[in-house]
Amino acid sequence: MIKTEQDYEPIRIGIEKILNKEKSLPEYIYRQAYKFFLFITFDELFMPLFFNHLKRYLQATGENKFWLASIDPDPKHYFAAHFNFYGVVEFCSSDTEEEYLAALNDYPVDNPADALAHNTNSLVLFSAGYEWAIYGDRNSDIAICAFTDKTQMELFQFIYGYDLLDGVKAAAEYAYGDSGNSKLRATLYSSYSFD
Repeated sequence: MIKTEQDYEPIRIGIEKILNKEKSLPEYIYRQAYKFFLFITFDELFMPLFFNHLKRYLQATGENKFWLASIDPDPKHYFAAHFNFYGVVEFCSSDTEEEYLAALNDYPVDNPADALAHNTNSLVLFSAGYEWAIYGDRNSDIAICAFTDKTQMELFQFIYGYDLLDGVKAAAEYAYGDSGNSKLRATLYSSYSFD
């Protein structure tokens, strides 16, 4: 758990490098460096399946840690103000799925309803190299895995396999359904399609 402003500040700067927080889905929310996208469901971010896939990806790329940070509610003005941590958790590739799930579900101890798994409307996961990031949005019920490099995206795709949503069209339909949300589906599709 990130508990000091000194530890939080470089993460805050990292988030600014990754996301345009003035935007929201289905708009393009990433900074321009991210050009390749894969899609999963939002709830998957809080499952052992996701953590184990991500851990394998980290091992394949030689990375040893990543951060998961709340975007909404605000890490500083909500989590730090009320619970003495910044709504950010640092994970290592040596962590277990039990440790991952406990960090997201069991803290703060006195307020389990405010755990990151339950009280985040949006969040981001990323590593120090910023070559990949995963933005999850509870309202649309999807997470967008973004990559700066096509080879990195293909490696993630290979590791994650059939557990991914089947492309941007499937993600748009999953997020916005068939009930009159054609404009939202079209916006997500145009925002996250790539050649």
